Formats: sequence, C-alpha cells, structure tokens
Amino acid sequence: MLILYQTQLTKKINLAGNVFLFEFSLIEPKEISFLAGQYLILLVPSKGETISRLYSIASPPWQKNSFELVVELVDGGVGSTYLKNLKIGDKVLFKGPAGMFTLKQTSKNKVFFATGTGIAPIRSMIMESQKLEVKSQKFLFWGLRKKEDVYFLEEFKKIKEEDKNFEFKICLSKETSLSQVESDFFSLGHVDYVFEKELFPKIKKTIFDFEFYLCGGRGIVESLRQFLLQ
Repeated sequence: MLILYQTQLTKKINLAGNVFLFEFSLIEPKEISFLAGQYLILLVPSKGETISRLYSIASPPWQKNSFELVVELVDGGVGSTYLKNLKIGDKVLFKGPAGMFTLKQTSKNKVFFATGTGIAPIRSMIMESQKLEVKSQKFLFWGLRKKEDVYFLEEFKKIKEEDKNFEFKICLSKETSLSQVESDFFSLGHVDYVFEKELFPKIKKTIFDFEFYLCGGRGIVESLRQFLLQ
C-alpha cells in the first residue's frame, strides 16, 4: 500500500551541470520506511490536475526523517520544471515507496553498475550495505561523460577509506587521458568496457558468487545484461 508523504524541501544543491540533489524532510508521517533501491512518486500539481513522476531514493533507509533525490533537470519536463522552481521551505507531496529493484540481504559479493543519475538507487544500496552485519566485496562502475560531470567523488572515496571491501571506478566515456593520480578512481570508456577489462578477468571463475545491480541508460544496461547472461 502506497503512503502519502507531506514533505518540505530542506536542501537543493547543484551537483554538476543540470544535476541537482534535493533533500526533503518529512512532515506527516514523520518517518519514512523503504528498501534501498526503491522510488517515490512525486505528485506535481498542474493546471487543476496532479501529474505523477517517479524518482529513485538516493539516501539510505536508515535515514528516517528525510530522504534525498538526485535528478537531472530536463528543459520542458513536467517534473523537472516543478523541481527547478521549488524554493527551500516549499511543501511537496509524494506517494510510495515502490519498486522491486532492491538490495538483497545476502553475503554474496556485489557489483553495481550505474550511468548518469542511475547512481541514485545504487548510492542508497551502497550506503545501506555499509550497515549490514555480513560484509561482502562491493564494486561500483559508474558511467559519466567527462570529469566536469562528476559528483559524489569525495563521498565514495570516504566509503572506500572506511571499508576495505569497497572499490569503485568512475568510467568517463568522453575523456581521452587521465593523470596517474586520477587513474586510481577513474577509467576511460563506457562502464561495460571498463568492467570487462578491469574486473571480469579476475572474477570470471567465481562469477556465480556475485550479484549484479544495473541502473541507468538503456543501451549500456542492455549491453551489460547480455554480456552477463553469456
């Protein structure tokens, strides 16, 4: 059963380009319960009717009194226009949570793939996995175009420092070179190419001991899905 949430915008941060982080605090009910990977339905008032738009929750389930969304604002988009015009303190309605794309509570090693703002539910999963009693290896491959598109870098570095089982690579499809220092956290190419080159040879014999989570652009997700099914 979907729950109606009355919220208030408490944070609006421009992460990179047209990508924004929105934080909403709960008014009624005062707490939210969801599974890492799920989404909420934004209720957009428009010309006397209500239009629904779906957004993945980017914050972890243990953050109960507020939640975060990571959204790329698209010119002319109904949801984007509404969110773009919101001011701190504005009241906003959501319904949810919903969705079957969720983190499994298992001891299996995990590989996360994301492109663009597909990082939102993956971020929630990674943050949630830090709290699990069962510690498993976690690998993140996140596809963006250029260095200027990158955000959450310091956050993922901090997680890596605190968790020796977490590794990540930000895959830049439109860059042509990296410095030695940058190569610790960045790779050149699309996520499927970087995964096949850097991780797959190491886990090929134990690949059935891994779970794979994919979110982002349809083309890359389908390419990875087909590769993994082989």
